[in-house]
Formats: sequence, structure tokens, C-alpha cells
Amino acid sequence: MGKKETVMASSLLFFMKNIVIPILGAVSIVSIGAVAWLLASPPSVDPRLVKLESDLKEARQTIAQLKADLAKESTRHTANITPGGNLALSQTANSTLATTSSEKQNLSQLYSTPAMRAVIDQQQAAQIEVGYAQLFEQLRLTPEERAHLKNLLTARQKVFTDYNVQLLDPNLSPERRQQLIEEARNQHSVYEATIKQFLNDENDWNTFAHWENTKTERTQFNSVGRGLFEASSEPLSQQQEQQLIDLMAEVRMSPSSVGGLNDQTGTDPNRLTDDVIAQQLQQIETNNRIVAERAQSFLTPAQQLTLQNYLTQTQTMAKSGIEMSKMILRGANK
Repeated sequence: MGKKETVMASSLLFFMKNIVIPILGAVSIVSIGAVAWLLASPPSVDPRLVKLESDLKEARQTIAQLKADLAKESTRHTANITPGGNLALSQTANSTLATTSSEKQNLSQLYSTPAMRAVIDQQQAAQIEVGYAQLFEQLRLTPEERAHLKNLLTARQKVFTDYNVQLLDPNLSPERRQQLIEEARNQHSVYEATIKQFLNDENDWNTFAHWENTKTERTQFNSVGRGLFEASSEPLSQQQEQQLIDLMAEVRMSPSSVGGLNDQTGTDPNRLTDDVIAQQLQQIETNNRIVAERAQSFLTPAQQLTLQNYLTQTQTMAKSGIEMSKMILRGANK
């Protein structure tokens, strides 16, 4: 690959290809890799399991406490006292409505705090380092080019988080929500042009685009699948690994799919209904069945059994993630 063109940072606009409803709270404190390890490990009393459970419990308690603090602060400002010292009934009702509205805003406020953003930024930087290391090698980047592309990806991820935090607000007007989505789409176009210009090679751009499109499947496989297959009697070859990752991505992005949470909710947390959750879980089950059927063309019978185990575990992970999304976005008791 030829020398990359230098791109001025001040001219860049970055944005992820998909706006999703993020589960930043728990994921920021307990990494996806740790959760994946937990699901892939055999049942036993392991000190790492105890530590992971402790971290998850602490993360939930921290989120709950921050939410409670924000709710108390909002109540303190919205409660109005009459001259006689009693809460007027009408004012009490208004205060209750205001508190309910503010509780919906708490999640967005929580993720906007410097402490939470620092945790999120730190974890995202680590995920980029791990998630793109192999791609950097495939692109044969020099150390300077690698550092520059990593900086671009990190900056892009921060903008992605900023948009998600704004879209978490359930009180956004439809017009404002659509405006944010349109802004993201416009920036996405500029982002693609910027990365293409930096790579300065059509083949390298295609490699990068394919990596992005299969990132979800690759992350899952690296976290869970590879360990399962390596521990089996018939590990996958490198070619089989790539075939499986490509197949899973193709099925996920099929036109017949209902899409992700973002596609069904329009980025609006208020639309995360039980019906949507049920459709998501059904789609995952359908996708796994299709993957298992099509993978028969390049996997041995023994490898197919390991694949079924892998798909079962990733389905469990997805279900847990969606339930966590429901708990955080809608409240644990709703």
C-alpha cells in the first residue's frame, strides 16, 4: 500500500455507521469481553467469576445511586410549598409529573457526567485498540499511520457516544430526533470520504469497510467462539473462521431481518416495548437457525455441534443484553 495522505484533524467529521441505543452503564464498567468469558467458561467456583459478579453488582448499585441522586435533585427544585406550609394538591400533581419527566432525563444526564464519560472513553479506547489491531496489520500501516487511524477511530467513537446520549432523551420532540439523525447521516457521508482519502487505496478501503460490517460477529467470535472451537476435537481453520463470520453478518443484515433495536425504535427509548423485545429475540433465534443450516456446507458434523453450542451462548448473551437495555431504559420495575 502506498503512503497515506495526511488529513488535517480540524477538517474531519466523524460518525458511526449505525446509531444504536447503547447500554453504556453496565458495559462501561463490566466489559463485553468479561461477560463473554463468563458465558464461555464451564460452571465452577472461580475467583474471576466472583470478581465479575461483584463488579456487576457494584456497577448496578452505582447506576441506581446516580439515578436516585439526580431524581432527588430534580424533586428538590420542582416541589412548591404553599404559604400555609402544606403542598397544594394541584402543585403536588404538577411536581409528580415533573419528577416523572425528569426521571426519564436522568439516564441522559447520567451518561453526560464527566466521571461516567471518562469511564466510557477509557473503555472505548481499549476496545478500539483490541478490535482493530488485526486490521491495522492487514492494512500494513506504518506506526505513524496506525496511530493516526487509531486517533480517527477514537474521535469518531466519542462523537458516536455524544449522539447516543442525546438520543437517549425520551422527551426529544420528533422533529429534534429526526434532525439529529439527519445530522448523523450527513456526517457519515463525510466520514466515509475522509477514511477513503486517508487510506488512499480502493482495496484497503474495501478491507476496512468489510471489517466494519462484520465487527459485531468478529467481536463475538473472538470473545466466545474461538475458545469453544479451539477446545473442541476439530478447531476451525482460518478460512472456516472467516466463512462463519461472513455468513453470520450476511444473515444479520438480510433484507428480511427486522433490524436492530435502532431500526425498530427509531432511536426513541419510549418505543422499546415488550413486542419489540420479543421480535428481537425471535429474529436472533431465526438468524441462528439459518446460520446453522448454511454452515453445513463448510463445517464437519463435529464442528456443527460446536457451532450450535456457540450460537446458544451468543443467543443467551443477546437476551441478557436486551433485558439489561429494558431495565436501564425503562426502569427495573417497569
